[in-house]
Formats: sequence, structure tokens, C-alpha cells
Amino acid sequence: MNVTRNPGGPDRDISLQALRGIAACCVLVYHAAHFTGIRAGAPWLEELFISRFGFYGVLVFFVLSGFLMESAIRRYDAKTFALHRFARLYPTYWLIFAGFFLAQSVRAGAWGEIPWKALTLLPLGEMPRPLGVEWTLLYEVFFYMVCTLLCIWRRAYLPVMVVWLFVVAIAVFFYRQFGTTMQPTFAEIPFSAMNVAFICGGLAGYLNRRVTTLDPGGLWLGGLALVLLAKLVASGADMFLTAPGMACMMLALVRRHRADSRPPGLLMRALFLLGECSYGIYLAHLLGLQAALLHVPADRLSQPGSLFVGIIGAGLAVGLLAGVVDVMLYRKLKSWIDRGARQRVLAGDAVNPLQGTRVEVPSAEGTKPE
Repeated sequence: MNVTRNPGGPDRDISLQALRGIAACCVLVYHAAHFTGIRAGAPWLEELFISRFGFYGVLVFFVLSGFLMESAIRRYDAKTFALHRFARLYPTYWLIFAGFFLAQSVRAGAWGEIPWKALTLLPLGEMPRPLGVEWTLLYEVFFYMVCTLLCIWRRAYLPVMVVWLFVVAIAVFFYRQFGTTMQPTFAEIPFSAMNVAFICGGLAGYLNRRVTTLDPGGLWLGGLALVLLAKLVASGADMFLTAPGMACMMLALVRRHRADSRPPGLLMRALFLLGECSYGIYLAHLLGLQAALLHVPADRLSQPGSLFVGIIGAGLAVGLLAGVVDVMLYRKLKSWIDRGARQRVLAGDAVNPLQGTRVEVPSAEGTKPE
């Protein structure tokens, strides 16, 4: 994969993709510490890499989604947007599940039961999730549903985000965090505090497009202050400080990157590649970690530090393999979807029914992971 000044095409932002790579590594390291600590009887590992490590990683993913979808809503019609999001999440998830299910069935000597409801990634309440990390995808899917509707009426974007933020605040502060759970139902998920990250990311994208005088240094310091302040408040309320803080720092990163004419260094290139493979890393790393831990010799359990490093390597290797497959699969599917969108424009079908304006249809270069 060729990594140039702006790897992946002229409309890519290498800083955002690098941030995605860091987020994936945060989740990987946290899970490695958690499961290694349990297996080796070393609770200090999990205490060292406390839950905030994984929490911040997930939050970065959510804020990034909000930021990027604000742009995608303006670029695509509702049908193309929905197909892009489906192609982004489901094929790779189903493919990794199929490999996991086959391996489990061979090991057990019998076919297991396929969790059809779980494979929909819909917020249907408590149920076993085969890969163990799907809870974040429930929120992604719901947010994409909201964004698909906003593709039809783009002018409602800002008021919808502001009202949604207000509604979530009421649910959190006055109704005891109603809906804030890892496996919400359709009735609960709109009110979950986890949505604050998507909303703040979307508002950051809106400000990035509308306001040109934002100072990167001020944004960075303000965002960092909010994240640090969040550690002093009660759980639940902290999301209303952490999410906007991360959105500010991400916006500062974007502004600073655009002003920097230097080519990316080796570290940024490596993080970019991790970002490209981040979805595969997120989905498959837990399987790699747990499979490796099952085959650890008893004498190695007395060395939790070295075991921890080795487990990270195992999870990263499996995740990168899944990530490469994911990138190739998504690019093929997105290219096919975009060809269909171009044909609809040529036929005069891609018109916004409420605004009466045509949407942008990507060229062949637009087949990038988002």
C-alpha cells in the first residue's frame, strides 16, 4: 500500500486515519491487559491499563464517525449513503463471524446454533454477541440510521443534533441515565449517553466547515481541559465533558494537519496503516487474544509482563490480517455501489426529494474506507 503525502487519495485526512489507528490500539491494549491479568493472575495489569484506556478508544471511534458522517451526509443521497454504511459494517463482520463459527464448530465436533438476531447488529436488548465487541456496532448502526434520514433533509442537520443532545441530557440527568447500556433496545438507544460522542463529532464537523477562524492551539488546550475535568465529575456526566473535549482536540488535529505541508513521517505512516485496518483489528483482535491465551504454557503464566506483550502481538497479527481483508472487500463493494449511484444520476434519479437538488456522486477515486 503506497503511503504518500495524503495516503489513499486527495480527499483523505491522514491525521484522522492515524487517530483511528491509535483508537484501535487502545482497545487492543486494554483487552490484552484484562484477559492476560485474569489468565496469569496479575490484576495489576488491568489496574495499569484501566477501563478508561478502552473507553477513550471507543469514544474516539464514535467522535470520528460523527465528524466523517457530517461530510458524507452532504455528499451522498440517502440510498447511496445507506448502502455505503451497510458495506462498511456488515460484510466484514459476517465474514469474521463465519470463520469464528467454523473454527468453534470444528473444535466442538458439532455445528453450533447461529445467533441470527445478534448478526443483525440491531439494538434488540441483552443477548450473547459472538465476537464480544459488537456493542459499539449497535450504536454505529443506529447513528447511521439517523444519518440516512438526514441525507433526505440536510437542512435539519444542526437542529436535529442540538435537540438530540438536549434530549440525551434530560435522559441522563433527570431519568437516571435511561438507555445508557451496552446492549440497549430500540426504545432505549436514542437516549443513551453514548450518542453524545457521535453528536459532538458531528457538530465539530459542522463547525470545521462553517467557521474558519478556529485556533488549533486553543482548541487543543480547551479539549484537553475538558477531558481532564471529566475525571473529576460523576459517571454519566463525564460523557458531556469527555466527548466535546475529544471533538475539540480532533478538530485541532485536522486544522493543524491542513496547515502542515511536510510529508508524513514514519510514525504517522504506520498509524495511518493501522487506521486503514482498524475495523478488522477491532473485530478480530479479541479472538486472537483469547486463542493465544488458551495455548500459553503453564510456565509462561509466571511472566505476565512478557505474556502481555506477546498477546498484544497475537491480537494485532490477527487483527491486521482481518483488516487487510476488510479494506479490499469494502473497496470492491463501495466501487460497485458508486457505479450504481453514477448510473442513477445519469438517469436523473438522484434528486433530493425535499430540497430538489442533486447530490454529489463520487468518482472512481472515492472508494475509500470511511
